[in-house]
Amino acid sequence: MRIWHLLLCTLFSASALGAQAGDRGVFAIQQGETPLGREEFTYQPAASGGKGLLASLARYPAMAPTVQIQAMLEQNAAGAIVALQLDTRAPGGVNRVTGAALKDNLTVRQTTATAESVREYPRAAGIVILDDSLFAPYQVVARRATAAGARMQVLFPRSGRRGQLTATQADPTTIEMSGVVSGTLTVDASGRLMRVVLANGVSAIRQSK
Repeated sequence: MRIWHLLLCTLFSASALGAQAGDRGVFAIQQGETPLGREEFTYQPAASGGKGLLASLARYPAMAPTVQIQAMLEQNAAGAIVALQLDTRAPGGVNRVTGAALKDNLTVRQTTATAESVREYPRAAGIVILDDSLFAPYQVVARRATAAGARMQVLFPRSGRRGQLTATQADPTTIEMSGVVSGTLTVDASGRLMRVVLANGVSAIRQSK
């Protein structure tokens, strides 16, 4: 599939990132002090009139993983989702979720070895895509946060969970989240996502390398 090929090329090729505009990094994922996994990501913002791409690969556990989640989120210059793909590889097989936007609707298709389902989400032009096991997508939440509290609709495509999230810029580097997701985001002076701490005790901390 063209979208999946684009994800892999972007995730593992340093040349895909602009020297200053993009971002790439690694998160260590843990529950309290217990290591859970590792997530590598790369982000290329949309150029004028073009599309942006966030690609991510999470491994659980980090070494000799039994579960791998690979994701691609394609957005337009306004930050709206254009297409998405999430592949979950586990001992039981591969679960693939793909999505495409048409006008104000988002169509999501989920495929496993034994079944296929399709769901339609109306009024989804500004929806934020998140996942319970991925943390790089929270960059979108951080970028939309405001001092007054920015409200946004959130969708978890693998589970179908949907709800409202409020992101409040508590100070220049701290964003508080409430609603369907509760927790704290930490960014650096340039706006890069450095840490995600969720209310359930799971956190993702950016590594220096």
